[in-house]
Amino acid sequence: MNTNIRKITYTAIAAAIVFIVTRIVTIPFGTTGAYINIGDVSIYFVAYLLGGPLAAIAAGIGSALSDVSLSYVVYAPATLVVKGLMGLTAGTLMKSGRFPAYIAACVIGGAIMTLGYALFETFVFTFPVAIADVPPNLIQWGGSVVIAVILYPVVKRIKATTHFGKL
Repeated sequence: MNTNIRKITYTAIAAAIVFIVTRIVTIPFGTTGAYINIGDVSIYFVAYLLGGPLAAIAAGIGSALSDVSLSYVVYAPATLVVKGLMGLTAGTLMKSGRFPAYIAACVIGGAIMTLGYALFETFVFTFPVAIADVPPNLIQWGGSVVIAVILYPVVKRIKATTHFGKL
């Protein structure tokens, strides 16, 4: 298969996976339409498998579509940017494929998510609303990092036994 077709196909499938995983478990919080989800775990997997630029596309689109499907449309543009930056950064930092880099990328990706949404909510809502939404985002950040780290051997095996290394 042509490498460009493979990249487009894998990115589209990755966006669908991010969407599904984000959409499966949602816990609404606050009054703004924010919700806790486990989609960040899939973003870390996609970042590891596809690398920064393709992970940015898949993470941003898949996560933003989840917001739209859950009627949290106000968050969709911010999610596209925040989750895209999260995927780009994590995928770039994970380039070596080593476990310490994977952990660092997950932690930094979660920081981008938490800070990004706090900034968005400060501008769109108010600073007190943004501050009130930080603790649930910290829970999502920490939980996603723990799950992603536990599942590292799985994503490493997937990359080793598929065509992802050729992208």
